[in-house]
Amino acid sequence: MLIADLVHSCSNDKVAQAALACIGGCFAERVRAVAHRKGVSVGRFVVVVVRDFARRADETAHEALRAKIMGDDQPLLKGLREVLESALEREPFFVNNEDSVPYPPYAVGAACDYSLRYH
Repeated sequence: MLIADLVHSCSNDKVAQAALACIGGCFAERVRAVAHRKGVSVGRFVVVVVRDFARRADETAHEALRAKIMGDDQPLLKGLREVLESALEREPFFVNNEDSVPYPPYAVGAACDYSLRYH
């Protein structure tokens, strides 16, 4: 349910941008810098990455994300940060059309105990 809430909440550019602002700090600056390099707004970048996760992440990735955010004071923001961190680690080849973030075929995601893996 939390992952569905995350995807639903961050499927709007303005809401996604506000959520990133709530996370703030150096992390938000990193996301802004990547969005700028890709030539899209911050909100749009977040939306596309979150939707891409929803579309391509396997059940193992969903379970890993659930394990990371369960019990957190702000699970949606924690989940957003985890999804974005995984995308930033892989530096997506970003194409600005409806929800397209083609990644290299070898992309695996975050290298940690509960790695986020994509098909």
